[in-house]
Amino acid sequence: MNDAPRVVLVTGASSGFGRLTVEALARRGHQVFATVRDLPGRGAAAAAELTALASAEGIDLRVVELDVTDQASADRAVSAVLDAAGRLDVVVNNAGMIFPGPLEAFTAEEAQRQLDVNVLGALRVSRAALPQLRSQGHGVLIQIGSTSSRVTLPYSGLYAASKAALASLTEAWHHELAPFGVESIIVDAAPYPTSIGVNAVLPADTARLQVYVEHFGGFVAGLTEQQTSDPGDPQVVTDAIVTLVETPDGKRPVRTVVAPAAQYDAVQTVNIHAAEATRKVGADMGVSAFLAS
Repeated sequence: MNDAPRVVLVTGASSGFGRLTVEALARRGHQVFATVRDLPGRGAAAAAELTALASAEGIDLRVVELDVTDQASADRAVSAVLDAAGRLDVVVNNAGMIFPGPLEAFTAEEAQRQLDVNVLGALRVSRAALPQLRSQGHGVLIQIGSTSSRVTLPYSGLYAASKAALASLTEAWHHELAPFGVESIIVDAAPYPTSIGVNAVLPADTARLQVYVEHFGGFVAGLTEQQTSDPGDPQVVTDAIVTLVETPDGKRPVRTVVAPAAQYDAVQTVNIHAAEATRKVGADMGVSAFLAS
């Protein structure tokens, strides 16, 4: 499988990293299934654009409907891939959203929604795909995480918590799935400009939000100024994903950091120390034999 085109399922492919990724992978000869939510409605335009692109460029890029908040939808999407391709090599769990703002102003229902998409969404899609990957004896789950899973800044608590939870799932899968020849890895991406910010959801409790408005406003202004002066290119995240898809099986790192130099060094340092801590704790608890390399 190392040199052959891969069969790849990418969630959240209507925009952002997902859109860039499905186009890049298909242009490199992979068979790509781009998932879009609500095909008859808000997803129709993106689906039409992807279908037209595939036709115009003669690439194998197909659209599949998938709502990551619905297990039945995830099961149907994976079944559609298997019916069309006969196998599934890579799942890219990219679908996500962001709830920025002071934690106190978010309701429990909003927190639940943030986690439902970013964490449980990846869990549902992976649960749908894993029986096939295990039976094949190969395959890889690629989670699109965030540097915020390692370094939590103010007013990003819900998003950071969701990405930290996603990272924990990834690392647990890394160890649990290794005996079956299946890999689980994550991309720690810095906040490059994509549509996720445009679609951000602010807290519903406007009275409590108002208490923080001066500080939150200053935080957003500082972030906006930095990203305006040096926005970065989200293509670097797509390039990293493509590289991971095409890396020989068994050779992929558990965590890949994609960030400007200073952020990269800081987050990579945390990753190195965390990996060493896992080995030491595993040894101390007498379970080293169950840890993947």
